[in-house]
Amino acid sequence: MRRTTRLTCKLAASVLLIGALAAAVPPPSGVALRGIRLTDAYDQQIGQLQSQYNSLGTQLQSLQGSEAAANTKAAAVQQQIAVTEAQIASDQTQIDQLNLALAQTAEAIQVDTTHLAAQKVQLTQLTVEIYTKGGSGVVDGLVDSQSIADFMEQLDSATSVSRKVQELMAQVEADQQALDALQQTQQSSLAKVAQAESQLEADQAALQGQESELKQQAASLGGQAAGLVSQRNSLLGQIASVRAQQQAAEEAAAAAAAAAAAAAAAAAKGGEGSGMCGGVLCPFAFGSIPNSFPWGQCTWYVASLREVPWSGNADQWLGNAAAMGYSTGRTPKPGAIVVWGPGNGYSYYGHVAYVVAVVSPTDFYVDEANFDEIPGNIDSREVTTLNDVEGFIY
Repeated sequence: MRRTTRLTCKLAASVLLIGALAAAVPPPSGVALRGIRLTDAYDQQIGQLQSQYNSLGTQLQSLQGSEAAANTKAAAVQQQIAVTEAQIASDQTQIDQLNLALAQTAEAIQVDTTHLAAQKVQLTQLTVEIYTKGGSGVVDGLVDSQSIADFMEQLDSATSVSRKVQELMAQVEADQQALDALQQTQQSSLAKVAQAESQLEADQAALQGQESELKQQAASLGGQAAGLVSQRNSLLGQIASVRAQQQAAEEAAAAAAAAAAAAAAAAAKGGEGSGMCGGVLCPFAFGSIPNSFPWGQCTWYVASLREVPWSGNADQWLGNAAAMGYSTGRTPKPGAIVVWGPGNGYSYYGHVAYVVAVVSPTDFYVDEANFDEIPGNIDSREVTTLNDVEGFIY
């Protein structure tokens, strides 16, 4: 974009005259310079708030990660508790079955014992009856020939009963031994299962305590995270407030710069033809800051308006300023230095100008020298694009 407004005065005066005028006339950009300082202060404050916001964001991510981990562990513990409860229920079922088997075994032993006792009573009664028949005992039974047959028959019956009793006793003894062994096995199994169940119940209590602790930890972390979110929201509000103040300050600085430009233009109009405008060189006064850049070049003019401690050609200014710690960016601001690269209508060494007012992020007004490659020619123009702009020095 070439210039849409340019007021040009050929400088016929000598370098000494220019230096004298520059020393005598105060810089017209004082308001803009104050705007720069205000803008820098706001940017610094916003940067500090943004740094706090980012730091809280990092802490928040850490807390949220810890909270998620605690919830995951609590869920895993809940699964372990469910498995333990199922095992306890299974062990309790086994205990109930063993208790029932023990009761049945004890009942079987009691039945066999009762049966054996009854057989013993029957044998005893029969034996007594044989040996005491008729009241005269065995001898009387043998003397009485009629009763001998009866006696022998009863004796045979007693022998048969005795044999059955002996067989029953052997069977009962074998059954009782088997039942005793079964009972011991059942009792041993019952003891093991009861011990396992007791251990499971202890484990379950420990897991429940661990689950409660993890849930409390997750709740605490969640509370801390909520606090950080609240702090971050508060910082966002502060940042928005500072940016609003910054915008108001920039608008005020832009208005002041525009007023200064209008006053300079009016003074220039009153002094046309004389080479002087209201006692200063047309159309804008040089700044009072001395510098060693070549007279009449764009670098010399901008360095007379604000401090430029770096050196180099115009296209080197952005990198040199950044290397010295100056803030740079892609957004025009009143008081900033705009830097263009070489080519596309600009000098082989690039070009720099001083931003006096901003319309939008891609539309702004500048003061500059040597734009048309005529040393000492000073003009003002509106720039409506960021094409070829390397950046801005704040």
